[in-house]
Amino acid sequence: MFISSTPQVTLLVIHSVVFAIAIIYLFTSRKKLKDRILRYEQQVLLSQMNPHFVFNSLTAIQSYIFRNEPHTASKYLASFAKLTRLILENSRCELCSLEREIATLKLYLDLQKLRFEGRFDYTIIVAEQIDPDATLIPPMLAQPLIENAIEHGLSGIYWAGKIEIRYTLTKPKQLVIEVEDNGIGIEKSREVQESKGKQYRSLATEITKERIKNLKKLGNSGIKLNITDKSTLSGNTSGTIAQIVIPLK
Repeated sequence: MFISSTPQVTLLVIHSVVFAIAIIYLFTSRKKLKDRILRYEQQVLLSQMNPHFVFNSLTAIQSYIFRNEPHTASKYLASFAKLTRLILENSRCELCSLEREIATLKLYLDLQKLRFEGRFDYTIIVAEQIDPDATLIPPMLAQPLIENAIEHGLSGIYWAGKIEIRYTLTKPKQLVIEVEDNGIGIEKSREVQESKGKQYRSLATEITKERIKNLKKLGNSGIKLNITDKSTLSGNTSGTIAQIVIPLK
């Protein structure tokens, strides 16, 4: 009886092993497919940030051509071409160096200063303990926050606009990106939009939130976004502080 049942037991074991391998394979394939879809979504979200900026930048460059300032137009057209190349390259990467990210942001901000004819200035501060070349982060996370500061915070102000971008490290090892402006703030911007009969909507913020949600699904569970209206911290100040916290591996 024991001998005759051995082939059946062996067959059962083989079937069990094959079934387990099939389950593992299907689970792994499904996870890889899901991750691939999320990465494609990241690239789509990055591409959504670009078209209106491209249009506005080219319009600003065109204005210098019409004013017969070809040297200035040529200078900014070269910057625009370099920025476009960096954005396209970054959109194909899951991570980029902080050094490359800052170079991209500088080009972006310089072109925005051209568009707004120098009505704001900016500063980028990197903490001494950060190695920009060795620190890897998801690309273009700060750009939408800067765009919000310019389009919603600084647009229409009568004082000199300022944007400060800070990169610091906290414990445990986390990179903190802060974009602070001295504009009108979130609530005031909402009031201005509603007074014009428009619904306040920040596409840049929506894209950033969607990207962070996808990054969490891809394993960056500790990444988070905080946006604070400075008037809630002190009634004598205005502007916005947007903060992204990224755990570093």
